[in-house]
Amino acid sequence: MTPALEAVGRARNAELAVRISNKARATLAHERTALAALAAADAGASHRAIGAKLGISHVAVGALIAKARALSPLVEGRAGRSPLHIAMRYAAGELDRDTLVEALATWPYTLTGAFTETLPDDRATPAAPGTFEEVHNALFHGYVDQDIVDAILHRRAGQQ
Repeated sequence: MTPALEAVGRARNAELAVRISNKARATLAHERTALAALAAADAGASHRAIGAKLGISHVAVGALIAKARALSPLVEGRAGRSPLHIAMRYAAGELDRDTLVEALATWPYTLTGAFTETLPDDRATPAAPGTFEEVHNALFHGYVDQDIVDAILHRRAGQQ
């Protein structure tokens, strides 16, 4: 491969990394906005007042608050509310690699039965909350790479 084509490949990989990071940041920011709206509503603010602050309708505030109520609670002593949430925080630059690997290697995963790998062109399906499938979905979305998944599995194997 010519140096010019190698440069194109590196540029494309850099662009993809930025898009993945931005998607994670946007998802986390929306989640935090929803949680702030929920806190304001629980403190007595009207949906209209919250909507005025956010620049959205009072009906949209209701939907936002419903999303916040549907979020899993933060797990005490953990870096996030779920394995996928932790991976998004890593992709957004909020966690370093060592913290990510430690958090996902020590997560108390729920068992769901046999894991079936999807074909490369299949879309990631929503994983059952708290299962290792969330790590596979994080890999599918680009929030983590295979080296990180291998480090998590190696660390988990060392615990047993």
